Amino acid sequence: MNNMTAKQIFMTTIAISLAAHIAVVVLVGFLVNNGPTDGEDAFSVTLWNRPTGADEGQNNQKETEGGSAQKAHTSAKKDAVDTVNLDSTDTKYFSYLLQVKESIDDEWSYPDDAFTRGEVGSNVVEFSIAQEGTLAACRAVVSSGHESLDAESVRAVRAAAPFAPLSMEFELARLNIVAKFRYTLAE
Repeated sequence: MNNMTAKQIFMTTIAISLAAHIAVVVLVGFLVNNGPTDGEDAFSVTLWNRPTGADEGQNNQKETEGGSAQKAHTSAKKDAVDTVNLDSTDTKYFSYLLQVKESIDDEWSYPDDAFTRGEVGSNVVEFSIAQEGTLAACRAVVSSGHESLDAESVRAVRAAAPFAPLSMEFELARLNIVAKFRYTLAE
């Protein structure tokens, strides 16, 4: 067998393997999205992208009148606040946010009355965790259009508290978290 034939056989084998893998992925995706459900996957938490910036309470480290840059830096850390999405993949917060999400997920459910009425929608909840892990604030900032769904999202966050204390590595007094709760019914 010559070198060209070996290359053709090798490339054909790779092409067939790739096609088979794509077919399996498509089939699994179809079954997951359209297959029968047992009701436990009727809702999910997804993130809402919200820009952060100085207007969100992030402190800068400017030198202040009558003080040094070091003094301002220390004060900024003491009062520092950051805002992130619950599903942020920022490596700085990833493991902490995963713990918070799991705690909320353990408390969160589709309200029976809303399920019976077929209410669906998405809402956005913003909450703040103080350095010691206590819930400093929690409010719905975007409504789903259904009071029972909005109330359940806020209730789940409150019931999940207190959370683990913020890591000293964060150098934050408070961490604001924005989460989108999506309520959907299986078809």
